[in-house]
Amino acid sequence: MKTHKLLLTVAMLAAAFTASAQHAGYTQLTDLSAFKAQFTATAQKTTSIKSDFVQEKNLSMLSEKITSKGKFWFKKDNMVRMEYTQPSKYLMIINKDNILVKDEQKENKINTKSNKLFQQINKIIIDCVQGSILSNPDFKVKVFENKGSYLVELAPLSKGIKDFFKSINISVDKKDNSVSNIDMQEPSGDNTTIHFINKEINANLPDALFAAK
Repeated sequence: MKTHKLLLTVAMLAAAFTASAQHAGYTQLTDLSAFKAQFTATAQKTTSIKSDFVQEKNLSMLSEKITSKGKFWFKKDNMVRMEYTQPSKYLMIINKDNILVKDEQKENKINTKSNKLFQQINKIIIDCVQGSILSNPDFKVKVFENKGSYLVELAPLSKGIKDFFKSINISVDKKDNSVSNIDMQEPSGDNTTIHFINKEINANLPDALFAAK
């Protein structure tokens, strides 16, 4: 579970920076150079992110979706805090090579250098910060657009990430290049959608928020 939520955190971070039947109303971009330049410029200007989120998870075994709420923070370089507040409390902090996972019963500390999958995740985070995620060899990237937004489709190529996600689809508002939602498709057919609200870009965030030791 903690690995799944860590990968979910990475998806949120990738989204914060940035035609097929499954993307109705969108047209695929054939020339990605302009979008890549814009994506990189946005990443370079973004020093911090603060946002509320609403997460909806659809499970094939359940008729009703599971809704969770929480808060998300990011600060350069490579610091992330993801805090679920409803219906239960769950905290994850990434601070460079250190990860802290805490729920209502226990607390775990992880060093990414000791785990290959966590090393991959850490690389993805750095690529998001630097704006080079579109060139990350761990993903096959397609970009679509309609009048008001871009849709970035990330298809995992590395086995560790493919075990968790079939694809990650990120909707980016053209007005300010901020994320509106993320849809994560799992190999099982389940999916998780996250909606971002009350976003603050480049807010002053104290380092104490990201204490992971």
